[in-house]
Amino acid sequence: METTRIERENAIQLAAMAVELTYVKVALARMDATNTSQSEKLERVLDQLAEARGGWKTLMLLGGAAGAIGSVITWFVSNLKG
Repeated sequence: METTRIERENAIQLAAMAVELTYVKVALARMDATNTSQSEKLERVLDQLAEARGGWKTLMLLGGAAGAIGSVITWFVSNLKG
């Protein structure tokens, strides 16, 4: 009689563990899908940054040149008036 009670408890615990294992497998699959999605997004961001490096340097060069030309024009106009 005692053996059947222990067997039932073991069967219940085994079933509970099977449910928990199934939940863990589903959660792991979701995490894997999320990780894959985030990796793809990171690759796209890194590609955009690689493309933007040259453009960023060009814009800084143009901005510096525009500032220098503007300051020369301002100096010239202010010295022209005397």
